[in-house]
Amino acid sequence: MPADGSFDTADPTHAFLNGGGETGRLIATFDWSSTPLGPIEGWPQSLKTSVSLILRSQVPIVMLWGPDGVMIYNDAYSVFAGGRHPVLLGSKVREGWPEVADFNDNVMKVVLAGGTLAYRDQKLTLYRSGKPEPVWMDLDYSPILDESGEPAGVMAIVVETTAKVAAETWQAGERDRQRQMFEQAPGFMAMLTGPSHVFELTNAAYRQLIGHRDVLGLPVREALPDVEGQGFFELLDEVYSSGRAFVGSSLKAELQRTPGAPKEQRFMDLIYQPVRNPGGTVVGIFVQGTDVTDRLLAEEALRQSEAQFRSFAEAMPNHVWTSRPDGKLDWFNPRVYDYSGVEPGTLDGDNWAAMVHPDDLNGAAENWVAALSSGIPYETEFRLKRADGSYRWHLARAVPILDADGKVTKWIGTNTDIDDQKQAVQALRESERRLQLSQNAAGIAALELDIATGTVIGSEGFWDLWGLSPRESVHISVLENIVLPEDKDVRSTPETRLKGTAVPNVEYRVRRPDTGEIRWLSRNIDFVHDETGKPIKMFGVMQDITERKEAQARQKMLTHELEHRIKNILAMVSAIASQTLRNTDIDTARATFNERLRALANAHDILNSTRWTRASIEEVIENSISPFPTEQITISGPALSINPKMALSLALAVNELGTNALKYGALSVPEGGVTIEWTIDRDDATAPITWRWLERNGPAVSPPSRRGFGSFLIERVFGADFNGSVRIEYHPDGVECVLTAPCPETAIPGGAESRRQHA
Repeated sequence: MPADGSFDTADPTHAFLNGGGETGRLIATFDWSSTPLGPIEGWPQSLKTSVSLILRSQVPIVMLWGPDGVMIYNDAYSVFAGGRHPVLLGSKVREGWPEVADFNDNVMKVVLAGGTLAYRDQKLTLYRSGKPEPVWMDLDYSPILDESGEPAGVMAIVVETTAKVAAETWQAGERDRQRQMFEQAPGFMAMLTGPSHVFELTNAAYRQLIGHRDVLGLPVREALPDVEGQGFFELLDEVYSSGRAFVGSSLKAELQRTPGAPKEQRFMDLIYQPVRNPGGTVVGIFVQGTDVTDRLLAEEALRQSEAQFRSFAEAMPNHVWTSRPDGKLDWFNPRVYDYSGVEPGTLDGDNWAAMVHPDDLNGAAENWVAALSSGIPYETEFRLKRADGSYRWHLARAVPILDADGKVTKWIGTNTDIDDQKQAVQALRESERRLQLSQNAAGIAALELDIATGTVIGSEGFWDLWGLSPRESVHISVLENIVLPEDKDVRSTPETRLKGTAVPNVEYRVRRPDTGEIRWLSRNIDFVHDETGKPIKMFGVMQDITERKEAQARQKMLTHELEHRIKNILAMVSAIASQTLRNTDIDTARATFNERLRALANAHDILNSTRWTRASIEEVIENSISPFPTEQITISGPALSINPKMALSLALAVNELGTNALKYGALSVPEGGVTIEWTIDRDDATAPITWRWLERNGPAVSPPSRRGFGSFLIERVFGADFNGSVRIEYHPDGVECVLTAPCPETAIPGGAESRRQHA
């Protein structure tokens, strides 16, 4: 096929395809015998003529031939068909475009019946590239007549308008957006046309300004007669005639916004902008402005408020100052300058820092920066330098002033002299510290109980009294569980606390949780009442009185022991006197009685030195033999301690044995002697103690014919007090007395063994 698309063929049946482009070549080579049209050679002339016509058209045209609408189209339509080309060629329209089969069925029905159809910007969804896409088209359908003059096919002119529709849609949207922006603009707007300034457009803000009057289509003088004489009409005339814009600020206008009501005064920022046609001639005026009435009123109110603030601040005794949003101080009342002694204006900006004590400056500056960045109120304490060079403590506070949008416009601050309070607080702290030290030294702790919550707060030493680690507070139930069960009745109860009837002064025992030790505590309390008389707090002091309680117990025991001892001593003295005076002359009885009392007194001296707890056997014997010729007496035995009762009995027994030996036995002659010894088996805790008095080289002795008090004292009292037995034997050269008693009950081992020879 030549470059122009024509066919160089001798077959006249294909001549009508000559110049039909690429699609013409496809038609020539297509197997039409498989379609209802049959081979090209058999096509009627009307069909060939129609095909020749559409192939040479630059407009997308498709021919639907026969009842099935077999499709034949030109190159322009093949572009429209997209991915469906060349499959569409020779196909039935219903099968070629199944997604719009119903639409094409209607076309075939109407046009094959001789009618025509036309659509503008018809939207159809087509699958031209394998996926659905909306397509807008201008469609024109008309019948193709055969040789008999009857409709044999449909000629469809298809012009895609998708791009045009999209552009028009965008333009319409833009117009809508512009209208919406015009309508919703915060400032008022109006469009006036012609030399009489006829209202063409107004937005909501303009209608709000003029009281929602219907002004469209009316000249401005007719629409707004209440504005006459205020100069606005003349300004419009000037702008229209000169072509120069007018800009005005805070212009006053009086408008009758409500029919029959007085005029309202409004203030506006206003622009009259001339509008020109393409030839440059002024054809209208665009009106734009802002109602600034509220802003001006607010500014005036602010000026008045600031004036009132200045008057108030200057009259205040406190320091008052203001700051810009950036933290630069810009005003101080006279009190600041009176205090500092500097000239007005010299503290502005950051120069105020020169007043602050160097030790306080960093903290004050950091707090100020934090307040500026967060917008929270500023508060700090610092010392400010006075005109005389001294410093006084001040409490500085500042709050931000916000505009309608919440933006900080100014800070207002004050400095309050708190130096006296600081000194008082410091003095109070020192007093409290001294009190705490005094309480600690005295072992006194303070407590505070919140009756409603049961929360107990204690002083520094309070927690140690209870055996608890230091803490901020504790519930009273924790303390109550530390009190011994047998002392719980003396505690306060919830009922007595609520009524304020708890016993003020009590003593009880606690078991310390930290050591398990039992300690005595005393507690003294008083109540604080509210305005109705209801107890709300319980204050008190506590003290560890364990040592006092133990001392009282010891005192009680000693008193009881003293009473017992006195009774025993009186009984013993009475017995000694009674037995001594019996059957004896007065002089002998007196001497014997005195000796026995002396022995008893010596034993008492030993016991007093140990507070009547115990006495050494050796010491008791040493004191008891002192009236006798000690050079004739030998003492030996281990160091042992015995109780007071045993010591008294031992002293009396040694005195009796010594007296008899001096009168009748081994101590009555120079060659005589006495051995006193006691033994104990230290390896056997149950072994008895044996105490022996043995006379030697004395005159011959014989058992007495009668038993006197001495024998009774030795055999009965001595043995009974040691819980043992006494044996007395009379040997030719002297008396032997042996005491045998259980050691665990009668003696406490002491130091090393003692052996002493008195010679």
